[in-house]
Amino acid sequence: MSDLTWTIDEPGSWQLDASHFPTPVTRWFTEILTTEFKRGFSEGSAAIGVLLSHMAHSVVNGFVYHTPRIVGAPLKAKGPPPRAIFALLTRLHPGMRRRMKTASRVFEARPWRDDLRRWADEVRPASTRAHLALQARDPRGVDDAGLAALLGELHANAHQQYYLHHRFTLSAIAPVGDYLAQAGAWTGLPPSELLQAVRQPRGVATDAQAQHDAAARAIAEDRGARDAIGSSRPPGEVLAELRARIPAVATWLELVSHRLVTGYDLVDVTAIELPALLVRTMQAALDGRDDRGAAAQARDAYAARVRDAVPAAHKDEFDALRDEALAVSNLREERALVCDFWAFGLSRRAALEAGRRVAARGRIAEPHHLLEADHGEMLALLRGDGGPTADELAARHRYRTTTSAEIAPASIGFAPAAPPPASWYPPATRRLNAAVAAAVAALFDEAPGQHDTSLVRGLNASAGVYEGRARLVLRPDEMERVERGDVLVARATTEAYNGIIPLLGAIVTDRGGLLSHAATVAREYGIPAIVGTQEATRLIPDGARVVVDGSRGEARLVHA
Repeated sequence: MSDLTWTIDEPGSWQLDASHFPTPVTRWFTEILTTEFKRGFSEGSAAIGVLLSHMAHSVVNGFVYHTPRIVGAPLKAKGPPPRAIFALLTRLHPGMRRRMKTASRVFEARPWRDDLRRWADEVRPASTRAHLALQARDPRGVDDAGLAALLGELHANAHQQYYLHHRFTLSAIAPVGDYLAQAGAWTGLPPSELLQAVRQPRGVATDAQAQHDAAARAIAEDRGARDAIGSSRPPGEVLAELRARIPAVATWLELVSHRLVTGYDLVDVTAIELPALLVRTMQAALDGRDDRGAAAQARDAYAARVRDAVPAAHKDEFDALRDEALAVSNLREERALVCDFWAFGLSRRAALEAGRRVAARGRIAEPHHLLEADHGEMLALLRGDGGPTADELAARHRYRTTTSAEIAPASIGFAPAAPPPASWYPPATRRLNAAVAAAVAALFDEAPGQHDTSLVRGLNASAGVYEGRARLVLRPDEMERVERGDVLVARATTEAYNGIIPLLGAIVTDRGGLLSHAATVAREYGIPAIVGTQEATRLIPDGARVVVDGSRGEARLVHA
């Protein structure tokens, strides 16, 4: 790896995004990320009035780097201009003027509420319809020309769904950041405590979660179904019987089967590829107790303690801010599940079918090696008119599956500069900037990584203490090894991991901040978690006994 070069042609202070992408991404995903994130995020930021237009992305040796792009700022700018020049820009630059005008009324207009309605009434139903229509077209039932056409439609759909995900990103995080910034200033409490007061009990009410709950209730009422799910039969057989026997199970599987469950990329696996995990999570739902009421009470108790620390003059404001942070919870969670995870999973299904055909002709060594190709290369190989060699795709596969972010520099380009002082902005823009900054810090800021031989330290993401077996998950094929009561130890988690959360006793991650997926979902389910340790997957052996203290942000190995 020492011969790798780490350069980016475009100016900027480029930071490694190991929280979302701790391993190299594919070329197929690179194309989507570097085009559709900007398109979606910049639309969403304009609707809110944020001067941050978007985060530009560059992929270097498979690793994702990002840098902020500010409206009105030259690409080569290494910091804010003098105050007089900045003031002149805010009056003369059309983009800055428009956004600051929007920001001046954003907290009264609350545009995220409009986005919530648009999501629920328009985008989510339309995306679901699009996915179900594409899902009904089995790639095995078409010839090569038909498969190439299907791959093209799926690729276009993946672009659109990733754009939609990020069109709503700021609406999903700005109210949470505003709550953190304002409540933190009033109380002096750290984000780890403030976030306990806005967690959702036992997960958010997604469509898939509702269907999962309906399927669990139907199985519980059917003796034959209960016997099947508790048997030692092959999990694929069990799912097939349940699907045929109980309509609610069929509906649930239709919604979740082809969604990614191990990450963000085409090389991550879908739920139906891990049938044992589906059976195990449903068994956990049947065995467990629905304690959403108790979880809601615990959350409200945290909220009462935080509210007690708020000065009397701001208590009503605190209540309103907390309501807004809670309101966007579904939007934060559902975007990936409904949009890109489903779109990418359907693309994966078709790409693997293409890979089987190309491998059968001897053009590649293994069907899954086709997933290392970009979209154009896939089509060329399927049509037999060029594309990378089998050796090149095999080399890409080896590199991607044996490399992690530890080899990548944390930053490329010039050092990040401090933003303009808050006093340079009008009050509404100042508040909006603080909200976005608080949300971004909670997403990405990690612990300093001070560990010893038996103690791993991180951020105290979710309170509580739990002792159990560490289950190290570094690759998609290791997800199915997770069993009830395990402590998940992973580089990071995504919304794709939601299916296994009910199985877990605790979570420990290398990457991510207090608003990362692992931290958020642990709080929702009331299980201890520490995140941002940077080295947990290196220091905690698979199968070791570990005590996770989410209140202190520590995981201690238990030595026999």
